[in-house]
Amino acid sequence: MSESTAQTQPSRIDRARLRYRTFRRQWYSTAVLLAGVFGILLVLPLTLNLYAFGLSLGTWVSVHMLILTLVWATTGQAWNMMSGYTGQFSFGHAAFFGLGAYGTIILLNTAGLNPWLGMLVGATIASLYGLLIGVLCFRYDLRGHYFALATLAFAELLRHTFNTVSQLGGASGFFRPLPQEYADGFGLIAFQFENALPYYYVILAFLIVVSAISLVIKQSRLGLYLFAIRENENAASAVGIPTYRYKLVGITVSAFFTAWAGAFWAMYFNTIRPETVYDILVNVEVLLPAIVGGIGTVLGPIVGAFLVIPLAEIARQSVDIAGFDHVIYGVLLIVIVLYSPKGVVSWPARLFELLEDRGLYESTIDDENMDNDE
Repeated sequence: MSESTAQTQPSRIDRARLRYRTFRRQWYSTAVLLAGVFGILLVLPLTLNLYAFGLSLGTWVSVHMLILTLVWATTGQAWNMMSGYTGQFSFGHAAFFGLGAYGTIILLNTAGLNPWLGMLVGATIASLYGLLIGVLCFRYDLRGHYFALATLAFAELLRHTFNTVSQLGGASGFFRPLPQEYADGFGLIAFQFENALPYYYVILAFLIVVSAISLVIKQSRLGLYLFAIRENENAASAVGIPTYRYKLVGITVSAFFTAWAGAFWAMYFNTIRPETVYDILVNVEVLLPAIVGGIGTVLGPIVGAFLVIPLAEIARQSVDIAGFDHVIYGVLLIVIVLYSPKGVVSWPARLFELLEDRGLYESTIDDENMDNDE
């Protein structure tokens, strides 16, 4: 490579990098990126059976795997609205997930209430339970690991309650009724379908709605207050921000939308039991996409879910060891916390830093004066 080429190449990289940084500083940049991501997801299941060079994406990925990925992306996005935005780390979101699932299926079995209405009722119950947790915890200023342990305790309380009370299904849980019992048959109104593809688009719609609300919150005054609480709650309170009130808003909204994913879970699988929706590992599956992708970012939970869930599912199917997918969760969590605390969304910037450290690239951009709003 000639000297002139060597000088031109970094400048081209810098110009591209500068254009991207300038784009990311625009208020609409995240919305544009989300639109691109969701556009890809709209057509993704239709490409699974396409072959290129004798290979097919469907060899490793199924619609069922994509559905599970979108479920945990939705819960990760909802968890992020509180824990990512306010810094109040919850380890008990399985409580809201389970209330959404049980609220939907109990009302459907006992009262014949349409699952879409049951979902809203279950989400409302979950938000009230979240409000109760917030009042009890924030009133006594629980923070950090104390708050995390308190939320876990509230989730475990529900698990044991639903596991022992026969009126709530007990250990056996509930079976999902046939759509003919409460509707005209399979279809959107019944929230049941004859194949997996419609379920994929329903949960994708859930993810789009939750992501849009998350983005609106982040770019609003509410988001500004929530991030101020995350950075320094005492300072935020000192300048007049009612931190107690806004933390309650955060946990209530987060609980409501986490319950949506739980309601979907109840209508997607044939049965639900306390072990499937209240298990302690559900708490990990809820928060892991946001931690891996990038806490406090809108794109992070989606990116993290598509890294974590398919990898864990492929490992579980490939290795005949019970719980191996949970081992993958643990390893990913340890690696991200130790080596990439800002998540996968920070990798492009870290790549340029690594190239600079190795002497393979010399930047002319002043990174300290650039906003990082991933």
